Amino acid sequence: MVLLPNLNVRRKAFHLLVFVYALIYLIAGWLPAATVSLSTLVFSAVLEVWRLRSSDFPLNILTKRLIKPQEEIRVAGYFYFVLAAAILIFLFPEFVVVTSLVVAGAADAVAALVGSRWGKHFFKARGTTKSFEGLVAGSVSSFIITLGTLYYLIGFFPLTSVVVAVVMTALDYFTPPIDDNLLNPLSVAVTLTLCRLVLLL
Repeated sequence: MVLLPNLNVRRKAFHLLVFVYALIYLIAGWLPAATVSLSTLVFSAVLEVWRLRSSDFPLNILTKRLIKPQEEIRVAGYFYFVLAAAILIFLFPEFVVVTSLVVAGAADAVAALVGSRWGKHFFKARGTTKSFEGLVAGSVSSFIITLGTLYYLIGFFPLTSVVVAVVMTALDYFTPPIDDNLLNPLSVAVTLTLCRLVLLL
């Protein structure tokens, strides 16, 4: 039986738009990627201020499909992801930016999709119900995506890929009180940077 995606899955699938940032960076270079990231950041900020301050916000039907219920009265997660993308593009080298965006966006979406469809063993993390099946799927996909992306960009680094997968799994399990749309990409970027220094990547 095919299960219809719930709100969480639709929201996580929206994160796959990070591939747009990654592709722009890879194809066109830093300047176009920086320009797009800053433009979308400003647009998202204006949109969020408008949404939070206006009861008759015209895009409410769209945004309610992409935000958590508690985000109706606070800044939505998509803004933090756009913010993370901008920070990465301006502070880190290309391979870190692309890998961090793709891993954080895709692995999180895979975890949500697998957990929603096949999750049977559940646990609570800061008020959110998650499944161990989704946790494992996110961990495995983090490793595979990191390994593949790094191999395409700079070379074969399995140990670094394992470290990134462990970090992503820990963040998903413990769920720190920081929006994961901001925390996950930045954590992957810092992990890759430290691995480059300690493990020579």
